[in-house]
Amino acid sequence: MKTLFLILAILSAAPGFESAVLRLTGASVMEDLDESVIERYRALALRPLNLNSAGRSRLLSSGLLTPFQAASLLDYRQRTGDVLSFAELALVDGFPADFVEALRQFVTLDSTAPPGQRPRNRLGADIMVRGSAREQDGWAYTYGSKVKLSYGDRAELNWGSRTTYSDQEFRLGTVSAAYYGRGVLGKVVLGHFGARFGQGLTQWSGFSMQPYGSVASLRRSGTGFAATSSFSPELCGLAADFDLGRWNIGAGYSVTGRLPVANVSYIGRTFTAGITATDKAVGVNWQVGIPNASIYGEAAWNNGPQAVAGLMWVPFYGSKVGAVARYISGTPEFIAGASLKAFDSVVAVSTRQFRATAKYAPEFTAGPFTITPSLRLAARHTDAWRLEGRGEAGLALGGWVLRSRLDIVHATALAWLVNAEAGHTAGPLKAYLRWTLFKVENWPDRIYVYERDAPGSFNVPAYYGKGYALSLVSSYKPSRKHGFYCRISYISYPWMTEFKPSKFEVKLQYQLSLLQ
Repeated sequence: MKTLFLILAILSAAPGFESAVLRLTGASVMEDLDESVIERYRALALRPLNLNSAGRSRLLSSGLLTPFQAASLLDYRQRTGDVLSFAELALVDGFPADFVEALRQFVTLDSTAPPGQRPRNRLGADIMVRGSAREQDGWAYTYGSKVKLSYGDRAELNWGSRTTYSDQEFRLGTVSAAYYGRGVLGKVVLGHFGARFGQGLTQWSGFSMQPYGSVASLRRSGTGFAATSSFSPELCGLAADFDLGRWNIGAGYSVTGRLPVANVSYIGRTFTAGITATDKAVGVNWQVGIPNASIYGEAAWNNGPQAVAGLMWVPFYGSKVGAVARYISGTPEFIAGASLKAFDSVVAVSTRQFRATAKYAPEFTAGPFTITPSLRLAARHTDAWRLEGRGEAGLALGGWVLRSRLDIVHATALAWLVNAEAGHTAGPLKAYLRWTLFKVENWPDRIYVYERDAPGSFNVPAYYGKGYALSLVSSYKPSRKHGFYCRISYISYPWMTEFKPSKFEVKLQYQLSLLQ
């Protein structure tokens, strides 16, 4: 009973979108991610995955769960029926309370068969249109749109296209359709798709986060074949997989790059293994679960021998220790990391580079205030050293938040950036006002900063020069069906010795969700 009360207390306050994404991806900061990752999590936040009805193939392709977690959840559902609450989900093997806390924004626990009713899937339609205008030595314009049609967790159809400031031609864009079966059929994907297996040595399409930011990033979790709504897909063709008990067999062919992919995997509660092959590579991956730890790895031939072997150990709740050895492209590398509650650190050493990061990010309350300070130190050496220190502080009271950040970087010279942000997060109208001041005189010292933007936009500009920036980001959601978003930004370089034009930009976006 005490355990249940503890879980309920932990789950009483779910984290924000950014914090949840960092927890689930294992990234140390938002700048470690890319547009495709944010697009996927925004889509799941808009149309959450039902953990009680999704099959194994759908669970894995979402990217939210590891093969171990998917197998554990399916076994639990088979033995006890639907998971009725997030407190109950936190009692399922492989679902620690902090993970469930982050997962809440992207999943539902709708009953598959309420008393007196038959299981049914709901139709869903999500439509997004957006446009932007930028003035920098003349005006330029972009526009884009996305459409997603879904039938519960059984089928989805995605289409998206956009222009950019550098490419004004509006093309067909991304089109993907997927049907998720029951029983033997796992899924069939037509159009653009992703293919990620094992630790990524044999086949891993799209973005791949490097294992230097946090201990959780040391181990990858492949999603298999998955439909995509990314504006920048890599593969296009046909893919399918089939479930035969604990076994999964899949194959796909991409006309882009003329790439065939085949995979055979065994997914158990304590052991998973798979063989993946393309016309260019072949590899074997595995993962063994032991009490409070897992051993994983992959050996492949991909234009030469490659290998990854790692250990992830949880000595007690709230802690994690990991180590991985890699041999890729003829370069051996060893990476080790540890985390304990609010502290996380990673060190990577190879013949080509040295990397180290350490982050401390506690959260505590003082009366009605929630205080979230953090300190992150990073060092990297390839041809030269790059040192970075980042301090952040956040203060929340009711629906109001105040945040500030200070970055100090030294690669070729000393560079710095400071910003402050005030926001209102309660009710249908939300708004954030940010002010930034920076001095970055050399390109190697550039500072990347994650900027708030409309859903589906990933905005991480590289600050370079001497100047200041202002931005206003707002959203208005009068109902679950309608969402209006606006971003206005201005950046100026008044203290440059050589002229650099200022930039003014306005973005507008509308989101419509129907047939919920």
